[in-house]
Amino acid sequence: MKKVFLVDDEAVIRRGIAQKIDWENEGFIYCGDASDGEMALPLIERHQPDIVITDIKMPFMDGLTLAGRLKESMPHIKIIILSGHDEFEYAQQAIRIQVEEYCLKPVSSQDLVNILRKVKAEMDTKRTEFKNMETNEELYEQLCKGALSTEEINHQAKSLQVDLIAGYYTVLVIEKNNEPLHQHITSCQPLLFAKDTKWVLILKNDIEQMLLEQIDKIKQLLTSHHPSLLYGLGSIETRTEHITVSYENALEAYNYSRAIQSYTFLQDDQDVHRELMQSFDRRKLIHFLKFGQQSQLDAFIQSYASFIYQRDLSNIFLYYFLLDFTITLRHHLEESEYDERCKEIIEPLEKSLHQIRTKEEMIELMKEMLRPLLIHHEHQFSKHGNVIQQVKQIVTARYHDSSLSLQEIAKEVNISASYLSNIFSKELNQTITEFLTKTRMEQAKHLLQTTSDKTYEIAYKVGFNDSHYFCHTFKKVTGMTTKEYRNYAAETLSATSFT
Repeated sequence: MKKVFLVDDEAVIRRGIAQKIDWENEGFIYCGDASDGEMALPLIERHQPDIVITDIKMPFMDGLTLAGRLKESMPHIKIIILSGHDEFEYAQQAIRIQVEEYCLKPVSSQDLVNILRKVKAEMDTKRTEFKNMETNEELYEQLCKGALSTEEINHQAKSLQVDLIAGYYTVLVIEKNNEPLHQHITSCQPLLFAKDTKWVLILKNDIEQMLLEQIDKIKQLLTSHHPSLLYGLGSIETRTEHITVSYENALEAYNYSRAIQSYTFLQDDQDVHRELMQSFDRRKLIHFLKFGQQSQLDAFIQSYASFIYQRDLSNIFLYYFLLDFTITLRHHLEESEYDERCKEIIEPLEKSLHQIRTKEEMIELMKEMLRPLLIHHEHQFSKHGNVIQQVKQIVTARYHDSSLSLQEIAKEVNISASYLSNIFSKELNQTITEFLTKTRMEQAKHLLQTTSDKTYEIAYKVGFNDSHYFCHTFKKVTGMTTKEYRNYAAETLSATSFT
């Protein structure tokens, strides 16, 4: 599966491309998108896509600059340029950068699929000659990492005489102990390799029910011979290239089991517990911790814990829910810049989990744990009121500078670009890019009303090096062309003067 990342400053285009293509069926994973090159770079480094689709004209960093940076730092990434400008200069630059495809907008979803297929086929052709792996275990590990294309998987399996063909696959991660695992599970014929302090088993079968029976058999063997052994089971997948997805799920389940290993009385119910935990949206909790307010706390808790109210659950499952909630909270605290006092407030509350007996008590405890974190967060944002004002002043003073970027603004106010972006969006309900564009458009409207400057001159004065892109942005923001706006402004002024 090839991963694809999209960069375009128009949200409607990003949504359209993301939703209209059946990515998985075409052999791709849509791994993310961004509104400009500067925002895209760190995301591309994180997601490591195989293919990047980018528009040319965008604020902060345009597509050609992004393509050049990627070719320098990550030359393996294939680049598809989508351009709204049929100009030889752009195509010439794209050829010089050695992008794979240069397409003119508008492009249909089917046309884009055909282009992606072509690029994918070229990538696969170039990788037909590769070093054979020496051991089965090396192949299994690469499958779990997701490092092989379908062609490579087939080639390596054939070379090593490993039968990977099946209808269903899953991965089981098991804690190592002193006793060899092989003697208990060889009858299930897993593809087995060791990874750090864990055994990793790839299970496969042509029939899903038989695969489930294999899983049950291994779990019974583990329970009877190693009752305290930690393990994590991944999702059931139908393609060899999706084994990596099951592996990631298995690792997550394993790490979760590890987090609650001290609560031994819960171990017997872990399967039911995992099933229940799938209904809890941890990302929703993290998002609220980052962007929520105290005034929204009651509504959030009611929404987040709604699953609890839909079932008649025992105290032990209330405990499960709170434990999951607390572990998620703890991970967020460790990864974020919270005051030590917040952690000191949370710790005694964590110790009181086992005392919870009712849903009402659970709700109150969750509120008590979240409230100090929200207070801390709001205090941090209020502290940066001056920073927001500084950003506004910088943009107002330098909107005419086409090189003005988020990174440059962040450097001037002495905080990280990502944090600045967060606090600005939260306070003003718009991104810095949107604020800069709005400022430039207001200045452009003023110049159209008060001067006889040509469009390209106004574009340059408000920070655009390209008059085509300026006109495109102006119409997108105002709903009128520059000529229409100038005529409208003149008519409005004339009517006002007459009255």
